[in-house]
Amino acid sequence: MAEKRGNIEIVTLPEYAQADPGFVVSGLCELGNSFFDQIGVPHRHDFYTIYWIKKGKLLQTIDTVTYEVKKNTLFFIAPGQVHNLQASEKIDGYMIAFRDAFMCLKDQVQVSGINSGLFFNNQFSSIIHLNDEQEKDIEAIVRLMMKELTTREPEYETALHGLLRYFLVLASRIKGENVAITADQHAAHNSSVFLKFKNLIEEKYTTLKTVSEYAELLHIKPVLLNEISKQLSGITAGEHIRNRVILEAQRYLYNTDLTAKEIAYKLGFDDPHYFSRFFKKYTNQSPSEFKDASRSSVSPFSS
Repeated sequence: MAEKRGNIEIVTLPEYAQADPGFVVSGLCELGNSFFDQIGVPHRHDFYTIYWIKKGKLLQTIDTVTYEVKKNTLFFIAPGQVHNLQASEKIDGYMIAFRDAFMCLKDQVQVSGINSGLFFNNQFSSIIHLNDEQEKDIEAIVRLMMKELTTREPEYETALHGLLRYFLVLASRIKGENVAITADQHAAHNSSVFLKFKNLIEEKYTTLKTVSEYAELLHIKPVLLNEISKQLSGITAGEHIRNRVILEAQRYLYNTDLTAKEIAYKLGFDDPHYFSRFFKKYTNQSPSEFKDASRSSVSPFSS
């Protein structure tokens, strides 16, 4: 009997780092076993990752959805997202990886459009195909990043910040999203509260399940937290909390062999039957139905 999969491995940035433990730019082939040993294995990163597939073709599963990625394609992985690469042929390209502290994406209001547009979204739509002209621009930025990381001249980190920022802006333009944040859309205070709320969910979704608990930590009333959430994201604070719990449940159902009961306890539910009812209420599927449907929906490589 095959060994039961009960955990999703977390890969840390130093496993890839060659020159700087906080920022990596490298050809995929140069990463060696650090990268290729992860192919076919569901895992998470504790850092932001940008892949540029220049040659070859692969299937990329993000959480529970599988995408076909062909040559000359960028895709973006946020910390904590469960992903699994499956290559159909030899692939080559680049990986850019960095910790949140390098850019502070979660805390800077001025880059929250880039943050949400490229790394965080409900449907994981950040798969960007490049034309020949766009490829030249991206190649130039990546080459400059690699040069700065190799030579480490004075103020090289400042240069890397600027190059990464430009890379993200250019990618957002190619994707067709407006990265500008207007005052009407994101008032500074409300945006700060909302980002803190989202960060708190990441830290506490297994223990805190109600809007009032998060509002208390933020020192505001639950009704105000819901208003801010609706204004900035279109859904209530309660929906954000539920969606995060359901997403984690789906990750475990798809990527491990844990039972619904075991997953319920991992996610902080005392009653596994309540967890199953909760899951079905918001997905219209029982945990076992979701597991069977999601695993049978993985499509083979197209010719």
